[in-house]
Amino acid sequence: MKNFALAIILLFVFSANAQVKNVVIEYNLNASNENYVQKKVVTICAKNTSLSKTYANNAKAGIQTDENTNSINVTEKEIDTYESVDLVNNRVIAIDNIKNKNFKITEPLPVMDWKLSKDNEVKKIDTFICSKAFLSFRGRNYIAWYTPYIAVPFGPWKFYGLPGLILEIYDTNNNYHWTVSKISYPLTNNADLTVLDKQNAKDITLKDFVEEIEKQKQIMYARIMKVMPRGTTMEKGTDNRTSVELVYEWEAEKKNK
Repeated sequence: MKNFALAIILLFVFSANAQVKNVVIEYNLNASNENYVQKKVVTICAKNTSLSKTYANNAKAGIQTDENTNSINVTEKEIDTYESVDLVNNRVIAIDNIKNKNFKITEPLPVMDWKLSKDNEVKKIDTFICSKAFLSFRGRNYIAWYTPYIAVPFGPWKFYGLPGLILEIYDTNNNYHWTVSKISYPLTNNADLTVLDKQNAKDITLKDFVEEIEKQKQIMYARIMKVMPRGTTMEKGTDNRTSVELVYEWEAEKKNK
């Protein structure tokens, strides 16, 4: 019976795909990986493409010192970041920066192996009835609530692959929590999905970008420690990432060898 119900949902979604219209969703992102930060995320979705923009929040950027422990914590200034999921060309393109230098980061479309809830649990978000799904992706476990009544397979950030729009998603440690705050659907005008084409950024692969981040972190820590008084400690966070993605596929493969 549950399989039959799922088949009905999928049939509803796929039959509606021929009439899919653009949708714009605003999310509130609560990030509490180190310091609690709230951010605004705007995602534009079409039939085969999504574009998410996360607005920077630099309220806690800079160097914080703790006189009690004689330690410092460095939080670099952020820029607005973008992620575009392209199901036609099977790729994800993102805009991010390192040391005030913008990069256009390309990666093959990653596999997101969703597990739909076997229970009939539903949740009302805004005016939409949502179903539950689970995902393990790059070191985090997620719970998502999606609605098949908006037939686009996207959500915030890089998320894709569910039979309906994601309205809420969070990891099980609640370090990252996206919640919808506004939905414009159907969109009355054409949305601009070409923002990334207008960005002045250097092309780079995801793997090279991640390696460059680690390299620059080591350089920064070495420079700071060089000028600090003897006995100073610094919370570097070099061994444990706190970003959305904790472990990448090539790292997991290397570790398992």
